[in-house]
Amino acid sequence: MDFFSPLKKRLDAFQKALETPKALSLQTLENFRSRVLEETDMAIQKFQDQKELIRLAISKKTEFLHFREGVWSMAFPLKFRLLLSAPFIYGMIIPAVFFHFALEIYHQVCFRLYHIPRLHWKEYFIFDRNHLSYLNGLEKANCWYCSYFNGLVAYAREIAGRTERFWCPIKNAQYRKDPHSQYPHFVEYLEGAEFRKKKQELRNFATREEKVGAENFPSSC
Repeated sequence: MDFFSPLKKRLDAFQKALETPKALSLQTLENFRSRVLEETDMAIQKFQDQKELIRLAISKKTEFLHFREGVWSMAFPLKFRLLLSAPFIYGMIIPAVFFHFALEIYHQVCFRLYHIPRLHWKEYFIFDRNHLSYLNGLEKANCWYCSYFNGLVAYAREIAGRTERFWCPIKNAQYRKDPHSQYPHFVEYLEGAEFRKKKQELRNFATREEKVGAENFPSSC
């Protein structure tokens, strides 16, 4: 996971602000300095917490081995329902890989053409359960499989969300359960004038991110 993305966005926003003809006030600079220091500390702390968790998992390897269940004891006695479902579960890897391949072509080609910020796959595909020694080989393989599938779905969802924002940033009339990250930026269902006014602005991802990152100096840049 890229813990330093928010900090990078804020620095990019500040650099953009410095390029404007209007001067930044000292108070604005101080506010920016405080936010950068705060976000840097948070990013470092999150990174250290993650490393500490993995370090603890490795250090507890011997202790965790007591909780490991043997593969054969899991397989026998045979559970008919699980056995019957296996081809359907593991067979999904074929369309998933094909979908991933096609999705990545679209992501890399069209996002460049549309000037939409591309995603960092490492923020969505996380494989760290292999450090847990209380899992046997089959369980680790299943964890990897689940991590890949859920990561792929989250990755595709964000790509689709950014695409929807570019082409059709209008909220639905009906309730939308668990909307994607871009949905809150969309205009309301009946706001035709607002849609025409904001459509191009919403397509400019860089400008919108700079506005969010530059919230400490709105009147100076």
